[in-house]
Amino acid sequence: MRGIPSSVERIGRSVAVWDPHADVAHAHLLTGSGRSGTTWLLEAYSRAGRLRPIFEPFRPDVDSRFEGLRPGRYVPVDAPHLPGERGVHDVLVGRYRHPWTDQEATLNPLVPMRGRLVKEIRGTTWTGWIARRYPELTVLHVMRHPLASLSSQSVLGWSPERFAYMLSQDALVEGLLGDLPVRDLDTTDQASALVGRWAVENVVAARTYGGQRSTLISYDAAVEDSTELHAGARAMGIDPAALADLSKPSRMTHAKGANAHAGSNRRAWVERIDDDTRRKAAAVLEAFGLREPFGDDGSVDAEALRAWWAAQAA
Repeated sequence: MRGIPSSVERIGRSVAVWDPHADVAHAHLLTGSGRSGTTWLLEAYSRAGRLRPIFEPFRPDVDSRFEGLRPGRYVPVDAPHLPGERGVHDVLVGRYRHPWTDQEATLNPLVPMRGRLVKEIRGTTWTGWIARRYPELTVLHVMRHPLASLSSQSVLGWSPERFAYMLSQDALVEGLLGDLPVRDLDTTDQASALVGRWAVENVVAARTYGGQRSTLISYDAAVEDSTELHAGARAMGIDPAALADLSKPSRMTHAKGANAHAGSNRRAWVERIDDDTRRKAAAVLEAFGLREPFGDDGSVDAEALRAWWAAQAA
């Protein structure tokens, strides 16, 4: 990974950033599974809209205020409360500052931000609660080919245990996902569990804040054609013409990961997926009704993906 700021620089960015609009109306939320291109989108949209980028704030291991928001915890949209909701509110209205979350912010204290873009990869299972609680909040969700995400996660040594935790929650498995055969999936095989986790995160997102409540972005389509980013820009009041430097890799790009900007071959990750892994992933996608949009060659049918997203929210 390149360009990640030092701890001293992170503190400086957290202190310096000028975020004058203390309301949710000036906040935007970007969600997605890990290693799906969310950081690239955070940086691209923040540059274009002069938004304060807030990087993955809801981490219990970083701030105890969010200790009730264990990654993968499901909170129904109609729950009376969200664990850590005061801290969540502080993030949305711009009061929250932390060296970790402000690592992407400007060091120039004389530039007022026009709003803030909160990027979070650990909260799709409870973002629906936020989306209902704050109707004025703009929500974007990004999806990437699951095998590309798997390739990157595997290189970085991500653990599959979150999938087992997800399946231990009856309110999720018997409730929101009760029509899907998720109990039959293998939680011990790493490939199956990581793709299963990706599927749960995205299905829950689609069913709790999909459809017209949010803007869906296909990362794979965006790196092929930047107009895929335009709907998200317009949703945040950004002129799409302001989107620039899109060939620039994000700070979180890993030299051995699956990031499409890490090299000239945008689908180099396909060669790292063996037949057995591809077969296991296909079984998981079939179980979740997500097989059609994602080709074995790394292609993504963005229109089929949008149709799936809309159908889940119906």
